[in-house]
Amino acid sequence: MENKNFEYKNSYTSIFSLNYFAQGIYTSIFTMVLPVYILTTYGTINSAALAFMLSIIFIPAAIKIFYGIATDKTPVGKMGRRKPWIISSSVLTGLVWIIVSFLIPSTADAAIRLFTIAGLIISFGVYISDTALDGFILDICPKNQLGRTQGFCWGLRAIGIIFGGPIILLFLIFLPLQVILITLGVIMIIFPLLTLKIEDIETPKAEGLGKTLKLIFKDTENWKLFFYSFFMQIVGGVVYTFLALYILIKGGYINPQGANLSSLDLSLYQPQAIITLFISLGIILGAVLGGIVADKISRRTAVYSSMGLNTISLLLLLLPAPFFVLIFFAFLVGLASGWIFSSYVAVAGEYSQQYPEFDSTYFSISISFINFGTLLGLVLTGMTFNILSGITSDTLIIFGTLFVVMIILESIALIPFMMLNREIYEYKLAEK
Repeated sequence: MENKNFEYKNSYTSIFSLNYFAQGIYTSIFTMVLPVYILTTYGTINSAALAFMLSIIFIPAAIKIFYGIATDKTPVGKMGRRKPWIISSSVLTGLVWIIVSFLIPSTADAAIRLFTIAGLIISFGVYISDTALDGFILDICPKNQLGRTQGFCWGLRAIGIIFGGPIILLFLIFLPLQVILITLGVIMIIFPLLTLKIEDIETPKAEGLGKTLKLIFKDTENWKLFFYSFFMQIVGGVVYTFLALYILIKGGYINPQGANLSSLDLSLYQPQAIITLFISLGIILGAVLGGIVADKISRRTAVYSSMGLNTISLLLLLLPAPFFVLIFFAFLVGLASGWIFSSYVAVAGEYSQQYPEFDSTYFSISISFINFGTLLGLVLTGMTFNILSGITSDTLIIFGTLFVVMIILESIALIPFMMLNREIYEYKLAEK
């Protein structure tokens, strides 16, 4: 909501971004650092146990709507309705990281059990804080800065993923894991406390939750946005999970018959780290550029250009090319991904502000549809692999078909987007 007496300062974006940076580190710690640490420390890792650990850890992501409702309805005195949730959940997360650093067990199975239990608690804290941060930005950020602010925050999250993956793995050569976890715990405690420096804005009292939810889900305009959300990032999980593997295969680093985690060749870390680095750099730049286009030109231009770039970059990956050219194509995929997300949040943020009392609830619902779409993308990926593996043994044909299918599915997002009311998501039209 707009308040002409409120001044949004650039330092606020910096504080928000530091918190998103810490969240990016959290993501990479569980998806990259801990699996490699367990493998190198204990000499083995059970792939099924690892998959179970990750599935448990990311359960809190599926219930973001409840965090949105909680942060909308529960203000605490002068601290408002966002800061208490940001600070308390993050402090809990930081303390768990510090406690875990003193409990590293002696066997791989025990380590996975420890990280599963701790990870579940940490994930709850991270996603509660993430939801409150999203709501805080929607509360105080002016409409003409929303795309850039969210884009910059998303870019800092990508930097956190870089730092939490390749860079921390390099630190493990010189530092014990305990030091890294303690440092992360301290960061998770300090960064949220900086939000106390952000001036809050008076928001309407959040009453009538049931009535508001009925209004949200009965409005066909909102369902257009939710379907757009569902298909918008359907390729996201596939790209992050399989893109590096695909490039390693095309670059000749992995036998086209595939590789399994229990026989991981650590010599692959260097090219894999380079690929991850360039994808993440692309996400950072794309998130910033997408936000600029969304705010300065139009939300619609940002969405169309991001989808076009995504299609072109995925098709380029199918061309026969040297390894470093493929890395550049991966950079373009990351660029498109960041661009897509920052243009999306500018649109979804405008729709959320139709319900100022429950803007965080609305935004968390839209993000939940993104998560469902990403899950569908991964399920369809598994089905595609199973079907094509019975037809051909050519891994490049299998991956190529997968990318084409993902392009088609993600392009479906343009259908509900074109049906959206521009006067809602284009703040310039509303001003006129």
